[in-house]
Amino acid sequence: MGMTVYNPDGTVASVFSGIKRDGDKLVMQQLALGVMPMDVIITPPEALKSVKMVSFGLLVFILGFPYFWLKFKRGKGLSQESAT
Repeated sequence: MGMTVYNPDGTVASVFSGIKRDGDKLVMQQLALGVMPMDVIITPPEALKSVKMVSFGLLVFILGFPYFWLKFKRGKGLSQESAT
């Protein structure tokens, strides 16, 4: 079980199954297109570049994530209750 990332059309783009540290690098295990296993390596200089990609919308999503998560969990619980 891992985190599944989807394309805009709903197909699976990648499934991330693990994250580990290898020295000063971050190694993420993934299944590209849901079937081809590969490791993705993120180095410290590349990780620092990601700071430049943070937009106002992304910052709002990150700060609001607990709300979105709770809203999702409540919605899931309501649909399960109505099914019984």
